[in-house]
Amino acid sequence: MSTKLIKDKTVSTRVTADISERAKNNLAKQGLTISEYIRLSLVKAANNEVRLVSFLDSTEALAAKREAETGQVKTIGTLSDFDNWIDKLDEN
Repeated sequence: MSTKLIKDKTVSTRVTADISERAKNNLAKQGLTISEYIRLSLVKAANNEVRLVSFLDSTEALAAKREAETGQVKTIGTLSDFDNWIDKLDEN
């Protein structure tokens, strides 16, 4: 009886060429390929061994929140401007 696992599912994602290249270079320093890293990450996620990161608790997000709460913001457009910008993103 064979104990070899059949890997029959492909998972893909899209990132910029810059992100891909930097990730490849940094992972290579640790002896990993991007594919190996993603495979290991998915195994950890499947085994519930992943600690999720809340980007809303980052230093930058908390600083932005403090600025908004203390009125240290400036208006750069209207809600309509924002809606138009989102619509243009959806077109691409």
